[in-house]
Order: sequence, then C-alpha cells, then structure tokens
Amino acid sequence: MFAIETKLSELEDTNQEFLIQTLTKVHSRLVTRFDRFIEEQIRGIEDTKVKIKKRKGVIAFMKTFPYFSASIEVMLPIPRADTFEIRQMVNDIYIKINRAMFESLKFIAKESPVVMAGQKGQGQTGGDAEDKEVLNYHILLIENMNHYIEEVEVRNNSVLIEWRDTAIQEMTEHMDLYLGAVIRRPLGKLLDFVESTESLLANTSSAPTSIATRASHSRLTFKKLLSTFDSKEVRRGIETLKKRVEKHFGDADDPGLSRNLVQKVLKECEDRYLGVHDRTARIVQEVYEGGLEIEFRKDDVSSAFRR
Repeated sequence: MFAIETKLSELEDTNQEFLIQTLTKVHSRLVTRFDRFIEEQIRGIEDTKVKIKKRKGVIAFMKTFPYFSASIEVMLPIPRADTFEIRQMVNDIYIKINRAMFESLKFIAKESPVVMAGQKGQGQTGGDAEDKEVLNYHILLIENMNHYIEEVEVRNNSVLIEWRDTAIQEMTEHMDLYLGAVIRRPLGKLLDFVESTESLLANTSSAPTSIATRASHSRLTFKKLLSTFDSKEVRRGIETLKKRVEKHFGDADDPGLSRNLVQKVLKECEDRYLGVHDRTARIVQEVYEGGLEIEFRKDDVSSAFRR
C-alpha cells in the first residue's frame, strides 16, 4: 500500500488517468483486505481470554506483536511514509491492537477479588499481601509488560512510544505491589514497627522522642526487635527471597529475557531492603536519639544480593 501511495503521489500532476484509477482501485481493495486481517487478529486476541489454559509467562499475542510491528515499520521508512495515508492507518491499527492486548492481558491475569486484594497488599501482613492469586496477577503483568518494553522497537513512532510508556507505568505499578508483598515475609515485623512509628511521627505535635514513652514503642521493645534482625538473619531472608523471585520469574520461554527480568526484580528488592535500613536509621536517630544499633549493615544487604 505504501508503494502504491508513493506511485500515486508521483502521478498527481500527470495525465495518466487510467493508471491513477487502476492503482486507486487496487489500493482500495488492499485497504479492505488489510482491515479484515486486522479485525481477525483483534478477534484472536480477545478470544485468548476464554481459550487460554496456561495463565503464566508471556502470552502468545504479546510475543507476536514485536515481530508484527517491526515488519510493518521496516516497510514504512520514517519520515518518508509519515505524509501518506498508510501511516495514519497503521497508527490507528497499533492503537486498536495494543488496546485489545492490554485489556485482554488484564482479563487473563485477574480474578475479580484479586485487584482489591492487590490494592491492599502493600499495607498488610500475611493474608492478602501473600495471597498466591494476588502474586500471580502481579507476576503475569510484570512478565508481559517487561517483554513489551524490551522487545517492541518503537522506531520513533509516536503511538508505539505512547504504548511503551503505558507498559512502563503498568510494570512500575505492579512491581511496586509485588515487592510490597514479597518483602513483607522476611521483614514483616520490622516493617510493621517502622510503618507504625512513621505514622506516629507524621501525626504527633510533640517531640519525636515522646514516641519512645509508649509501651508499644519503648526503647526496650525496639531493641529486642532489632536484635532479631542481625546480619545472619537478614542474609537468610534474602537467600529465601532470591529463590522465590527465581521461581516466579526464572522459568520463561526466553532464557535471556527471563534472566534479565530476575536481575531487575532482585535489584528492586535490594533497593527496598536498603530503603528499610534508611527508614530504620532515621527512627533510631529521631525517636531514640541514636541510642540503639541496627544489627545489620547496608553492606550485608548488598553482598547477600550479589552472592
């Protein structure tokens, strides 16, 4: 179609009426066939919602789209094709296909109660935050968004750039919820204390040290809690967490992408651990005036994640 539109533009100021009419008819037929082809692809994507049996890993249509868009973009050189009708047609098709893929993916990933549980996941211990279906929901979306981000060549196309940005937003959101769930297993008690203390700090008009006068936040209570999170215990928790992440993301069809994703998730986990250390250190300084010691160091965390 691009070749025909190119030729028609060359014939605009000529008297080749017969050739122009013939090419216009051929172009019209091709547009109709292409539209029908795209409708079939979208139906196939939507049918996946009910036909799919394996609700894990990268879904077939997410695997196919990078090849589909790359094949089309090779035939539509930028900026030459930008002024032709086919460029806008392809952009409209990208919007329809991507919308169908993203909506179908979310349908495949979720069960009705999962979204609600996932929204509460970060702020709760056990239960909802560790619900297997909640984790599977986040894992599936992370895997598929990561695949889209890594594999779709946007080639300066504004529509593909927009959908890649959407994929980045989705991955960031679900990575955050996933991390909030899995980090709580090894660090749950410490996180509960840190979060409750931060809440008190944000809502008290008294000096931060007044929080230590509460029985639930006494110096002795916090000291005992810190003693249970020594370097050995933290390393043990990280080793278990690494195995969980490997189990969740390490068994994909593409070993290279799978390995890269595992490393991304582990780096995010490490950052979360370091963030918890910083938050704990702030509480030690502000509430307990530096009179307590955190039993694990940031170096312990970093070395454990790199083992």
